[in-house]
Amino acid sequence: MIKNKFWQWPNGFIWKITEKVTLRQRRKRFDLFISKMKPRPEDEILDVGVAPYFLRGTNFLEHWYSHPNRITALTNDKPERFNDFNKEFPGVKLLFGDGKKLEFSDNCFDIVFSNAVIEHVGGGENQKCFIQEIIRVGKRAFISTPNYRFPLEAHTLIPFAHWFPLKIRFWIYKRLGRGYWADVNHLNLLTERSFLLLFPAGIKVKVYKQRILGIASNLIAVVEK
Repeated sequence: MIKNKFWQWPNGFIWKITEKVTLRQRRKRFDLFISKMKPRPEDEILDVGVAPYFLRGTNFLEHWYSHPNRITALTNDKPERFNDFNKEFPGVKLLFGDGKKLEFSDNCFDIVFSNAVIEHVGGGENQKCFIQEIIRVGKRAFISTPNYRFPLEAHTLIPFAHWFPLKIRFWIYKRLGRGYWADVNHLNLLTERSFLLLFPAGIKVKVYKQRILGIASNLIAVVEK
């Protein structure tokens, strides 16, 4: 089908032509992580929300960080989907659990990292819990999410639809074969303001913006306690 050749992930035409941009943006995000967090070789890092695939720079912290044996990677996905994870990242410790209820003691990680996960945990209180748990278990944090204000939605690669009212947005996603994302439990994008409102009062947060053609495509919160 023509639609599959154009849209199907990860080999559809639209995914192929955007791959270099995605890789470049993720490399810049990794470089920002290194420059702002300045991780030491002995720092223990928790990565909340790793994926079971390795395309387009996914799990870029595990790919590019020079001390993978200091990374604990967490996912709430099915274990059978991660059969190849430790083959790809043999030094990384993989755990399964809920990012909204982390089973770690307070401040037990030097840095908590989470790339483009908070938009997938549900809305409202779920996102607040996710942030609060990251801050609780980490001394510092680096949390990124796509910017709602950017005209192209990164998960669907459909422009402008995410700005429409919910019913119309979901109808468009379903019509274009993106029905999985037509659910706030799977995709709930944030503006800079709504992102910042998730953080508890008194927490020092600075938001950095990654840009494409001058427009902020991703929001990165750096948290210092």
